[in-house]
Amino acid sequence: MEEKCLKAPIYTVETVFKDSAEVPVDIEFNMPDYCPEISRILKCRAVARIASKSVSDRTVSADGSVTATVIYADSEGAVNSYEYQFPFSKIFESGVDLTGAQVSVKARCEYVNCRAVTGRKIDIHGAVGVFVTASRRKSRNIISGIEGGDIELLRERIPAAMPVAAGDKYIILEEEIETGNSQPDVSCLISYDADVRLGECKLLAGKVMVKGEISVFLLYRGEQSEPQQVTAVIPFSQLLEIDDADENCICEAWADIAYLEIKPKFNSSGLSRSFSMDGKLLLSVKLQCGGEIDIVTDAYSRSFEASIQSEEICFEKAVCSPSDTFNCRREIDLGAEISRVYDIRCEVSDTSVAFDEDCLMITGTAAANIIALDTAGAPVFIEKPVDFEYRFKMPYGSGDFKCDPQIGIKSVNYTLLSEDRMEIRLEMTVRATVYECKSVSVINDIKTDSTRRAQKRRAAMTVYFAEAGESLWDISRKYLASVEEVKSINGITDDKLSGRQMILLPAD
Repeated sequence: MEEKCLKAPIYTVETVFKDSAEVPVDIEFNMPDYCPEISRILKCRAVARIASKSVSDRTVSADGSVTATVIYADSEGAVNSYEYQFPFSKIFESGVDLTGAQVSVKARCEYVNCRAVTGRKIDIHGAVGVFVTASRRKSRNIISGIEGGDIELLRERIPAAMPVAAGDKYIILEEEIETGNSQPDVSCLISYDADVRLGECKLLAGKVMVKGEISVFLLYRGEQSEPQQVTAVIPFSQLLEIDDADENCICEAWADIAYLEIKPKFNSSGLSRSFSMDGKLLLSVKLQCGGEIDIVTDAYSRSFEASIQSEEICFEKAVCSPSDTFNCRREIDLGAEISRVYDIRCEVSDTSVAFDEDCLMITGTAAANIIALDTAGAPVFIEKPVDFEYRFKMPYGSGDFKCDPQIGIKSVNYTLLSEDRMEIRLEMTVRATVYECKSVSVINDIKTDSTRRAQKRRAAMTVYFAEAGESLWDISRKYLASVEEVKSINGITDDKLSGRQMILLPAD
């Protein structure tokens, strides 16, 4: 009887395109007359962001900007700043059809050099790295069963998270941030930073509700005052339309700041006690369906020579999703003697992930940016690395794991231990989904040749002396016998033998 292969689809995610490019940054500009002239540049900070992206057939287009903030001291020793935005665009030719692909574009300022040509003229050179990745859900047909024929199948049930859908959406944030009644009027905005933290991710039919908050940190100076700090926490929620989303899915979400600009807001009298914030976030979600799938990992024909095709497939399973806060406390050598700290901000500069037995370990470095007064009363900018470590105990330790954590900084506190030493205390946040990756050889096609009989290794009845731990599948396959028949004749229910045993292999 001719066999008929029954097939079923399985889904995985594959990267179809990955590339990077460097965009040069060459800026020369004059500050407006209302800005005090530069006496000494303290720091030039450059932040690169992708404001929009588009995909057309085989092309990915990205538009972004570099926000360069020059923090400097004027002739009177006061701290000032000037911000300049440099737009850039980059087109990537993929060479593959990107229809239906999920495309991610990231930007990072690789380096920046800044010098004052005159008291008002600034020259900035640097480079921005732009990184693009495109992935797509791929369908594969694998053997799920056989109708007819003398085909034996070795089945395995494995836990796996099957990709369901992915999507992203830009949201606009417009807010007014007030300084507070006891704070002085705004004369100069020195610097600002923002950190995005996601909270609840609620799944509905065909929709995903994502909630979070963006924390904003500002440093400004009044007309006759020293630098002042302002913080604000702005909550947001957004509904994303995602086909096939339901409450049984596993949701992984993340957010990137696509655009951010904060400026003092002046009233009709020319005074400012608030700031206007214009921002844009890119929310991205990835949905997977947890559970188990049945696969066929081996096969043979008891009657005819068979051609069996297989392929290696990597299955992923979410094993844990830590969402936590942790503290980092470090002493640092400032490298200069200071008398007062105006402001200290930290940003995560790099992270790495490792798995040690049953522990997830995330290590990295946060760059501490400190604006202070030295012991001579002159403003200084100090940048120091702060190493951090986070550990999370996983349900089990063996396996090939991976994760891409999101690390944020919730708050920064410090204590001056001496004029040149400081203790920094960071409250940090972590969100991560840890996946176990299992690579399995899966049977995807079987063909038998009815003109060629299988070369059997046994007579009418064969006696086989098995060792403890041997597999009935391996024994039956060697002698082209039926696994179930071997179990029935020998009164065996387990797939592996617990001890040495004589096995009868019956004739057809």
